[in-house]
Amino acid sequence: MISTILQKIKSFKTSIKSLQFRQNDDIALAQLLKMFDGGIFIPATNWSISPREVLHICNDIAINDRKNIVEFGSGFSTICIARLLQITKSEAKFTSVENNKEWAIKQNGILERMGLSHHATVVYAPIVSVAREIALDGQQKWYDTSAIDIALERHPDIDVVIVDGPFGGLTPFARYSAVPYLKSRITGQFAVFLDDSARPDEKRIVPEWSTLLNAKVKRNERYTCLTSQSSFDVTPY
Repeated sequence: MISTILQKIKSFKTSIKSLQFRQNDDIALAQLLKMFDGGIFIPATNWSISPREVLHICNDIAINDRKNIVEFGSGFSTICIARLLQITKSEAKFTSVENNKEWAIKQNGILERMGLSHHATVVYAPIVSVAREIALDGQQKWYDTSAIDIALERHPDIDVVIVDGPFGGLTPFARYSAVPYLKSRITGQFAVFLDDSARPDEKRIVPEWSTLLNAKVKRNERYTCLTSQSSFDVTPY
């Protein structure tokens, strides 16, 4: 009897937490859409970063006046960040890396039609075997770094990294390589966002990155933010 009651309480708490999370996402989405004119459609799918995370990223970029932004996995967040840079008249450089060639072409087309191509570029980088020096344990694959190297010539000092790719089921620890690959370019004042960080692989990745960057870690419902020790909190609500 007691175990049944405890289980119901646990289930109720989970439902409340899930409802609160959805409400926070709705608030964040409404805030993000204020940046756009009415009638504009922005593609968003189940694979997209949550609106709350995108708002957190936009807060960080605007408040900390970020200058060099690199994203792995292009989509809803790419359009929102590009629009933020446009309306704030920021000269920040923003490159988004995408392993699906057709999607990369579509994303660049959306950016061009919305007048945002000056503020963001989506770079196609296919998935290939990963170099051992930037791999973790059984990881086998990551983006083609030769394609990214060319794109990042315009990013000498990276202060924001957003990791929502590649697809987590591609290989063990599919998203690990982003930080070791970029580490020499990441500035002393930075923010690194890892999406889907409640998954087992990502839970292992976070402490590895924290050690590499000597970062403080802030875990959220679906994502984790790692920042330089002197950074202040820009989390929404």
